[in-house]
Amino acid sequence: MKKIALLLCLVIAVFGVSAYSQEAPKKVTIGMAIHGTDNEYWNQEAEGGKLFAASLPAGTAEVQVLTCDGDDAKQLNGIKALIAAKGKDVILYVDPSNAPNTAAIAEVCEEAQVYWVSVWHLAKGLDPTKYKYYVAHSSVDGFTQGYQIANAMFKTFKTPGQGKILALQGMLGNDSAVERYAGLQKALEENPGIELVDTQVADWSPQKALTITETWLAKYPDIDGIWCANDGMALGAIQALKAKKLNGIVKTCGVDGVSEAIKAIEDGDMVCTVANNGFLQGGYMVAYAYAAYTGKIDPAKLPFEKRLFLTKAEYVDKNNLEEYKKAFMSGTPTYDFNNLDYPIAGPFTLKK
Repeated sequence: MKKIALLLCLVIAVFGVSAYSQEAPKKVTIGMAIHGTDNEYWNQEAEGGKLFAASLPAGTAEVQVLTCDGDDAKQLNGIKALIAAKGKDVILYVDPSNAPNTAAIAEVCEEAQVYWVSVWHLAKGLDPTKYKYYVAHSSVDGFTQGYQIANAMFKTFKTPGQGKILALQGMLGNDSAVERYAGLQKALEENPGIELVDTQVADWSPQKALTITETWLAKYPDIDGIWCANDGMALGAIQALKAKKLNGIVKTCGVDGVSEAIKAIEDGDMVCTVANNGFLQGGYMVAYAYAAYTGKIDPAKLPFEKRLFLTKAEYVDKNNLEEYKKAFMSGTPTYDFNNLDYPIAGPFTLKK
C-alpha cells in the first residue's frame, strides 16, 4: 500500500508540474501611445499593435490606445495611469509627442520595470541601450523623404526645376519634421531655380494646413508647388486649392502614404508620397516589447543595430501607384511577428 501511495503521489506531482508548465501566460496590456486618431498613419500604428495582439493565443493580450494630441504632459500622465492600473503586466509602444518626452518616459518605465519601445522621436543624447526596459527604437530616414518628394515635385513644374514653392512643416519638436524639412533645404540647394517663398508650421494638422493655404493663395497668386511634411497637411492644402480650381495646377507632395493621398495621386491632385507603413511599425515594435516581456529576447544581449534601426518606407507616385495598391492596400497586411529581423532596413544614428 505504501508503494502504491508513493506512486500516486509521484503521478500527481508529475501531472501537476506539467499542467503548470502549460499554463497560459498572464494577460498583458499593450499600450499604444500615439498622437491622436485624426491621422490615418497614427491609426495604422494602433492597428499594427492590434494585428500583433491578434497573432497571439486568444486571451493573451488586450490593446489600449492612448492619445495625447501632441501634449507631452498628457502623454506622460496617460502612460503613468496605465502602469498604475496594470503594473508590470503592460508593455508600451510610444510615438512620442515630442522628442524630449522620451527621456521622461524612459525614467518612468525603468522605475516601473515596464518594457517599452519608441518610434520616430528620440531625445538628444538619449541612448536606449543604457536602459534595461527600453527595448528598441525605430524610425525612418526623414531627410531622404523630404529630399525625395521635393525633387519629384520640382520635376513636374511647367519648367522642370524652375518655380516658386511654399512649405508646410510639421511639429518643430518632432525629429521627423526637422529631418524632412532639412531634406527640402538640401533639394533647394541643388535646384537654384526653385524659390521658397514662405514656410509655415501646421503641426501635422489638415485643418491648419487648409487655413494657412487659403491665406497663402490670396497673398501669392503665382505659386507652382506646396511642399508638405505629411499627407494630412497636403490634403488640407489640396482642399484649399480645389476651392480655387488650382488642384493639379499647383503641385503638392507629402509623406505617410495614407489612402486619401494615394487617391489624390490617382486623381492627379498630388505628385507623390512616401508610405511609412504604420502597420509594420506598430506591429513589429510591439513584437519587440512582447519578446522582452516574455523572455524570448534579452535586450541587453541584442546588438546595437537590432535595438536602434530604420524601417523601410515606400515611395509612391503615378508610375508605381497600382503596384503599391496591390501590395499594401488590398486588405490588411499579414506579417510573421516571430521574425524580428524583418522590419530592419538600416542602422539608426544616435544624436549626441
